[in-house]
Amino acid sequence: MVREKVATRDHTERMLHQFGADLRVEDGEIKVRGGEDLYAADLEVPGDLSSASFFIVAAILSRSGGVRVNSVGLNPTRDGVITILRGMGAQIKIENDIISNQFLKINKVSENNNNKLKFISIDFSHSFKKDFFKGRISIIQKKENIIDFVFQLSVNWNNSIPKKISLIFPFLRNLNNHKNFLKPGCIFNGKKTLKKNTWNFHEYPPAILTNNSGKTAIGIEFYDQFPWQANYNLGMHEAISSDNFEKYEAEVQLNQHLSDVVVMRLYTSSKGRNDIFNLWKANTRSRYDLRKYFKPQNMWIKKNYITHFTFAYGKETFNYEKTKFNIKKIIKEGREFGGYDSLIFWHQYPRLGLDHTNQWDMYKYLPEEYESIKKIVIECHKNGIKFFIPFKPWDVKSNESLDHHAKSLEDFIAKTNIDGFFLDTMSSLPDSFQRIQKKFPSFEFASEGTPRLQRQIEQLTSSWDQIGDIRRNYKVEIEANMFRFVFPEHPLNMVSRWSVGSDKDSIIKRAAFNGMGLVIWQDVFGAWLPFSKKQKQLIKKLKNILNKYHNIIFGSNSVPLIETLSNGLICNQFCNDNNQKIYAIYNFTKKNIKGPLFASNPKANIKLKQIFGVNTDLKIKKNKNTNAVLGTVPADEVILIYVKY
Repeated sequence: MVREKVATRDHTERMLHQFGADLRVEDGEIKVRGGEDLYAADLEVPGDLSSASFFIVAAILSRSGGVRVNSVGLNPTRDGVITILRGMGAQIKIENDIISNQFLKINKVSENNNNKLKFISIDFSHSFKKDFFKGRISIIQKKENIIDFVFQLSVNWNNSIPKKISLIFPFLRNLNNHKNFLKPGCIFNGKKTLKKNTWNFHEYPPAILTNNSGKTAIGIEFYDQFPWQANYNLGMHEAISSDNFEKYEAEVQLNQHLSDVVVMRLYTSSKGRNDIFNLWKANTRSRYDLRKYFKPQNMWIKKNYITHFTFAYGKETFNYEKTKFNIKKIIKEGREFGGYDSLIFWHQYPRLGLDHTNQWDMYKYLPEEYESIKKIVIECHKNGIKFFIPFKPWDVKSNESLDHHAKSLEDFIAKTNIDGFFLDTMSSLPDSFQRIQKKFPSFEFASEGTPRLQRQIEQLTSSWDQIGDIRRNYKVEIEANMFRFVFPEHPLNMVSRWSVGSDKDSIIKRAAFNGMGLVIWQDVFGAWLPFSKKQKQLIKKLKNILNKYHNIIFGSNSVPLIETLSNGLICNQFCNDNNQKIYAIYNFTKKNIKGPLFASNPKANIKLKQIFGVNTDLKIKKNKNTNAVLGTVPADEVILIYVKY
């Protein structure tokens, strides 16, 4: 122990603390425990203020101009020159002053340990110049494999004048440099990590850190339940998935009351990173009310694999010579795709808006008015096909209400016996429409946009996975759809309206890779963009697979982007139980990949069967640690392999 009458330069103390020494500075006493093991650490050495002072004084003496000194250390034991110069009238502005957390004063430690909750909290304080900071670090364990880390801060500002303050997170940099650290939605590919997923809702999966064997894993989640709070997680859920997140800093607005700044959730597992994803998924889903998905009357929507976009006045649908809808022709042609499960009857747009006629009035202008719809519905139901009509939210006029449109829909259902309502351009269900399902329990609402927020996900039980939308020349990427794996009971139908030729191949491959159905949209408001004969055969095969292996592909234990054994491959694993799995493998390179594809249980006997894609010979290579499945995946191709243990 060393006692100082006057504070001296503390470079040695700071350095030893950084290297792992058990060292404390309190009330002029420096205490250090001997015999401790020191370890290497990354250091950022600031510029020397003593050397910089010559340039600062020179700038002050000059009649014009000034000087900016970047990245200079402002240790309180070394910044006397700044104090003296300011006292003499010098105009010196300090930007981005760094408050060190090395010598925080621990004020209180609290802990609780019972069957329902385990936690420990540490209250600390730190005086920086004349601003007084308080904080609390809490570690909370509510479930066996889930631990919450909560960091809170407050400040009493000098003269009650707030300052701009930002937090930096050096531990993110250290994580990013770890060879076994995997950012969310990424894969290991040699020495690089590549993003191979799409997020289309507000839940962010955890980043994962594993040991060298890959068996022990920790998931790191910065969840975003309260995005409206000023300081809550500071966008870290997005930062941790970005390329330069190690440099991340964020501004906070603090007052005299403790405010949640960082809420980090840790998932731990001895079964590897796949288990981390399932732990996170189960915990995420526990916050949602998903009862609506499992009502017996609505189970039909789960097998709505192939939807036809029926443009009412296109030549595919309408016989202009007889002025009749040729629905039998649509149904017959649909057999080339494996048979349609539903139709979306699109008749208002692009005609809607030419006059004051609203979307409901336009049904009156159809041949035979509502009777023609009724006949089409009867024919569809005879062939096991559900019938949807669209809703245009931009046709709600100023003198109307959504209640008015809900009443119109009720009347329409009663007249025609339709099965569903497609919410054009929407990703949520208005309250006015919710009463309809009470009156017509089997009626379904599907949205064009994937629901993003909790309330939307709970209310809408199907949607499109639309790629490219109105943008033409859009390349369809084959990647994992995260929403699809978190909520497998929510059907997503793949669609890219303007894709032609080989781009349509990518639509089918993306659907197969994610275990999703498709929207068959060939008449895009007069532009005829058909599927080829070969593409129709692939879609037919995919539908048969989705139907035959439904319980596996839409299983609750499915995991996206599992580890592969060869670079250049990504793989989704569909699973509902331990006996049957389907592996969807995509070769995203321009070369054929021959070799090990994925690992399986070494203790189990397995049977392999390729069910989709270019045929390849599959083999099993056994060793002590694992069974490796070997095969060839052609360039830019997706294959599906059924595995039975």
